[in-house]
Amino acid sequence: MFEAFLSKLLEDGIKIEKDKANLLRNYWELLKLYNTTMHLFSRKQVEKELARQFYDIILLNVFLPKYKKLIDAGAGAGFAGIILSILNEESEHVLVERAKKKKTFLEMAILKLSLKNAVPIGGDISSLSFSADVVVSKASCMREILENRLSSYVRVGGFLVHFSAHKLPPPYKNYEFRNPFRSSSSYLSVLERVI
Repeated sequence: MFEAFLSKLLEDGIKIEKDKANLLRNYWELLKLYNTTMHLFSRKQVEKELARQFYDIILLNVFLPKYKKLIDAGAGAGFAGIILSILNEESEHVLVERAKKKKTFLEMAILKLSLKNAVPIGGDISSLSFSADVVVSKASCMREILENRLSSYVRVGGFLVHFSAHKLPPPYKNYEFRNPFRSSSSYLSVLERVI
């Protein structure tokens, strides 16, 4: 399935360098292997779910401006943080996850993939004492927390990016996109910190 996924990316005009594609493949395989015992994400249609998640993040990467530091808030299995760290070796990625088993998986995956630019942090986002250029959230429960403390997490000129099934109200800018592995459109909802 991973090869078919890469073919779909190429068909959509997204080319992944060979070394990065190999790392993405290794991460895909780690997720499949450990999901059976750790329940990192849905166990139904595992390959299709991986294709959905990977496509979302790789498409996000196409549109993100260059950044120095990114926070993956509520990292879970690390879809955003690990994929973006593979694709952006020169940037720092902080994966914040409060569930111990998922943080353990993140530590192991980062080690096995030899990612030098990804750091998992256990605990809640509210415990962070630094900010980043980009904060990504795929977990809907994180949106209000991140909005309320935007100045704590996002540098001036930086962005909070939230994945959503529907448009979010202003001041969000909503970008509709079509993931070929999903049955309906999705939105990248972006909130820029201006002050």
